[in-house]
Amino acid sequence: MRGMPGGEPLGRVTSGGFGYAVGSSIAFAYVPREHAEPGTRLEVDIFGDWVAAEVRPEPLYDPAGERVRA
Repeated sequence: MRGMPGGEPLGRVTSGGFGYAVGSSIAFAYVPREHAEPGTRLEVDIFGDWVAAEVRPEPLYDPAGERVRA
């Protein structure tokens, strides 16, 4: 995980996959506190390709169950 294209690595992804409840990929990672604010843009290395990412506020699910009823 890095903070800008070509930047130095700044964190580590611990797990990732597709989040069916939110309709997009999710990666859980450790990043320094100064890069952990929601909305911060990062890049994640996925099998050798750098993919744009954004720090999102938790929870990353639908607590009201609205997507299930749609």
